[in-house]
Amino acid sequence: MKKETSPPKTLTAFREATMELDNVYSFFPKACGLSDAEYWSLLLLYEGVATQSQISDQLFLSRQTLNSAFKQLRKKGLVQLEPYKENQRSKQAFLTEEGKQFVEKHVIQMHQVEEKAWRQLDEQERAALTKLTRKFSGLIRQELQSHR
Repeated sequence: MKKETSPPKTLTAFREATMELDNVYSFFPKACGLSDAEYWSLLLLYEGVATQSQISDQLFLSRQTLNSAFKQLRKKGLVQLEPYKENQRSKQAFLTEEGKQFVEKHVIQMHQVEEKAWRQLDEQERAALTKLTRKFSGLIRQELQSHR
């Protein structure tokens, strides 16, 4: 039996839609046997992001959560950390050879599914979806800050 949804103009309908999208996106890491933070970190490393700090900022994750994810990725042999020559306190993250193979076999496959779905939206739909999602996120962030 199909779940009944709320009228499309309501906040409840938007919440249902975002929960459905979150559920779809959480399938990606699970299909690869990874946590969300591990999955998205591998993708960002593959795309050239070099530090945990940059990844933390892009994923809106706490440093502690990201450190835990990196511990697991190192334990699985997918990532290695090396200090920068000019600053030994900062470390650059790299995919190991096994990590590159893992990303190409699993993560990129999921990324291609996402790309194929994205291309099925027309240019105006893609722009509107991105613009409105960012606007709504920013408005929620503003409201949260005003309540602190």
